[in-house]
Amino acid sequence: MDFQGHHLLVALTFSLLFLFFHSPLPTNASTNKLVESVCKKTINNGHCINALESDPRTATTSELKDLAKIALQMAVANSTKSKAYIDDLLKKNHTEPIKQCSFWYGAVVGSFRSALGELDVDALTANYDAKVAADGANICENALASAGVQIPSISTRNNYVSP
Repeated sequence: MDFQGHHLLVALTFSLLFLFFHSPLPTNASTNKLVESVCKKTINNGHCINALESDPRTATTSELKDLAKIALQMAVANSTKSKAYIDDLLKKNHTEPIKQCSFWYGAVVGSFRSALGELDVDALTANYDAKVAADGANICENALASAGVQIPSISTRNNYVSP
C-alpha cells in the first residue's frame, strides 16, 4: 500500500472511532499493538481502545485496512440500531423533528455502508463517505434544536456519529 493510501486508512479509522465512545473503561493490558498505535493518535485513547476491543476480531488484526473494515462494520451496525430506535420513537411520537431524524439516519447508514463497500476500491472515497455520515446526524440534531425538542437518547446517538 502506498503512503497516501496508508494515510487515508488512518484518517478513516480515526473518523470512525468517534462513533464508539460509550464509556470510560480501563484499557486491557493485552491490547493489540495496531489498536494501541491508532488509538494513541485520537482524542481519548481509552475510549478508542474500548470501542475497538468491543469487537473480538481486533485482537488478531495486524493490518490497518482490516481495522478500518472492522470499525466501518461497527459503524454500520450501530447506526442501523440507532435508525431502528428512532423509527420506534417515531411510531410513538410522530413529530416532524423525529421524522427528519429517521430520514437522515437512513442517510447515515447508507454513508457507512458506502464507505465499507469503497474501502477495498478507493480509500479516499471511503474516507469521504464515512465523514459524510456525520452530516445526517448533525441535520438530525439541528432539526431537534430548531423545534425546541430535547431527546437526549437521540442527541447521544448523534454525538457518537459526529466527530
